[in-house]
Amino acid sequence: MNQPVKTWDVAARVSDARLGALHWLVLALTFAVAATDGLDAQILGFTAPRIAAEFGIGNERLGPVFSAAMIGMTVGALLFGTLGDRFGRRRTMMFCVALFGGGTLLTALAGGVTELVLLRLVTGLGLGGALPNAVTLVAECAPGKHRALLVTLMYIGFSVGGLLGGVIAGSLVIDHGWRVMFLVGGALPLVLSVVLAALLPESPQYLTRQAGTGARLSRLMTRLDSSGAYGAQDRYSLPELADRADVGELFRNRRLRNTLLLWLAFFINLLVLFFLMNWLPKLLVDRGVPLAQAIRITVTFNIGGVLGALGLAWLSARYNPRRMLAAFFALGALAIMAIGLGDGHFAPVAAACFATGLFAGAAQVGLYPIATQVYPSTVRATGVGWAQAWGRIGSIFGPLAGGWLAVLEPHFAVYFLVFGAPLLVAAAAIAAMRDAPPSSAG
Repeated sequence: MNQPVKTWDVAARVSDARLGALHWLVLALTFAVAATDGLDAQILGFTAPRIAAEFGIGNERLGPVFSAAMIGMTVGALLFGTLGDRFGRRRTMMFCVALFGGGTLLTALAGGVTELVLLRLVTGLGLGGALPNAVTLVAECAPGKHRALLVTLMYIGFSVGGLLGGVIAGSLVIDHGWRVMFLVGGALPLVLSVVLAALLPESPQYLTRQAGTGARLSRLMTRLDSSGAYGAQDRYSLPELADRADVGELFRNRRLRNTLLLWLAFFINLLVLFFLMNWLPKLLVDRGVPLAQAIRITVTFNIGGVLGALGLAWLSARYNPRRMLAAFFALGALAIMAIGLGDGHFAPVAAACFATGLFAGAAQVGLYPIATQVYPSTVRATGVGWAQAWGRIGSIFGPLAGGWLAVLEPHFAVYFLVFGAPLLVAAAAIAAMRDAPPSSAG
């Protein structure tokens, strides 16, 4: 006797499901992606003093080196965010992880500034494309009431990767030189790409939009939602499939204001954070701080980022998430300014760096759950990718602006006054956003 054909609303079933083993597996694997992404994104900051010494370059030439990966990240976020919507989050993310792993590994062989810039540009393509797809995959597999928390926990991996990079650099770079750091930073994501191929599932929303995926969907939905009896012959639907999967959707259905304000917040925060990640160790060394101590100070930033993201997630679950995020941006501005007031002394600078991670670093993590709520599934990876791309444009200008400012040879404190103030604008942008339309929640 034939089984009756049932129709399932995939987004609703996933949203109403209980947390299970597959949710934690997806979180663990995408957390690892974010961690390797964070390590490789910050790797140049840890190694810049030794690279500058070996290649004989000054601060004015470091800006373009720092920004090369940022340019690649911008293109990668735009390109691979869109490709993730078209060809799947899983497949696109695996390619991006392998790309930035291979690029980082080859950077260890760079013989000069030109090769370094080109290899960091290629590496940046993968770095920029991995996170939008990781964020989207977690959001589309997560139960609704846990979605923001799981996205936040996933993105904390970026700070953990920076923390891990600082710990590794503290021994490897000091004792064995900068190239060994790139060998380690390249090998880890290459191994991870193999693990992803074996264990990572595809987004159920993406599969719903593809023809002939009934068998895969029935197996995946059974793992995500054990309360349903899913069959390969059943019909799987998404109410939002009528939306067009193009960039124009980011501005339709009352999304224009939120999209522009989200882009502004991403732009400002990554401009500031990537200035810090790239320039802080070098500025401290220029101020007379030993390299090992400068790396330890930078590690406190990532420790603060991890703890702050957890705190922001807890607060956002109890209070208005956008108000909490705006407050974190404002406090981050004050913390960055305090770094300059420390004038290179270890204790006050380390404390201010910790506070900067606690607020500004955590605010970057807090942007992603909001980004996933603004857009429907059909353009979610595109929306997150474009928001991150504007952030990456900021991350290009941050290191470059640091180099331009260095030409003027200002006092140590001036760098941090200049780069702290824009976070107040980011705070205002988040506060001015409207609640997302109901159609974005799927």
